Amino acid sequence: MSERSTSRVAVIGAGIIGTMTAWQLAARGHQVTVYDQWNVPNDRGASAGESRIFRTAYKEGGDYIPLLRASLEKWDELEQSSGRKVLDMCGGLTLGRPDHPDVETVIGTAVDHDLEHRILDATEMAREYPQFALDPDEIGVFDPASGIFRPELAVIAARDESVRHGAEYRPYTPVLNIRPLAERIMVDTADDAVAYDKVVVATGPWAHRLAGVTRQQVHPARLVAGWFAAEDVPLHSPDRMPISIRRHDEAGFSCFPAVDGVAVKILPHHLPWLPLDEPEDLPRLIEPEFVRAIERAVERLLPGLDPSALRVSSWIEGVSPDGAPLMGPSSLDPRITLAVGMSGQGFKLAPMLGSIAADYVTDGASADTIDLFDVARLQGGAA
Repeated sequence: MSERSTSRVAVIGAGIIGTMTAWQLAARGHQVTVYDQWNVPNDRGASAGESRIFRTAYKEGGDYIPLLRASLEKWDELEQSSGRKVLDMCGGLTLGRPDHPDVETVIGTAVDHDLEHRILDATEMAREYPQFALDPDEIGVFDPASGIFRPELAVIAARDESVRHGAEYRPYTPVLNIRPLAERIMVDTADDAVAYDKVVVATGPWAHRLAGVTRQQVHPARLVAGWFAAEDVPLHSPDRMPISIRRHDEAGFSCFPAVDGVAVKILPHHLPWLPLDEPEDLPRLIEPEFVRAIERAVERLLPGLDPSALRVSSWIEGVSPDGAPLMGPSSLDPRITLAVGMSGQGFKLAPMLGSIAADYVTDGASADTIDLFDVARLQGGAA
């Protein structure tokens, strides 16, 4: 079979990365089977939590900009083909002192890549975006090419488009092992063992269980978000409130406008992502001191919200040591492609990460990937 022949491909994991990969593979004519240990979508992995952020002026650096632009085009393609609205381009703000490294990087990235943006001082921010409390020496950097996702709907849209192109799904079917043989790769479950030509591993926080991925490369971690009631809900809804990244001496967080007609979501950055031995160790009950720390940040920096959390929720993410995804062939076998270690960055980039994974399956390489994603960068290439 030539590299460009259509292949029988197993995708392990049906979160946003797995379903996007399945969509891209099936659209190219591959025979795709997608496995997940839960239903699709579900609230067990990283593709949950009611909302996610898209940003173009990226604090993680300019290397991501071409992928972000291309991803935005593919998000639009998904919405058009599926008929589902999954991304509301409400704009985005990065808030903090001008000399904060993240604020500096966002401005530098916007200038270097000729991205539309505005810089607002504290007075302008108070007039245009009273939802946010800024100190007199702080600024806001507005990025109009930002928005808010509905993640569960996005997974459904990608799933359904992949099915429309011929993909099959096997929910509630944990994969126990991947066994490379001379002519095929066997995927073992409790029910059967099926032979495939290629395999894509997109297992999020479960990455260390398959394909030779180590915990040093990807480990599971707990994320916690809190929801806070808005006193003026229309003012805190996406048509009037941008998503935001807050950097302050007292707190740092991502802020998501109210998509449920009630509450704004806060994902704290100044509090640790709790490392877990296994994803099943995720504590669903959050420590009171952790919740109180989020509430103090809201009370100080978001004056239009009631500072008592309506609810808190936890979920898990697969995290790499440097915060960048691992994309590319596994050293266990080049017929196995890794798409893991998203570290909180995967959702916005998911259409292009799925396309990159499909490139590796189809061609053995991808012109769209970046050096930051190279699997070999971690642990001397052990994968």
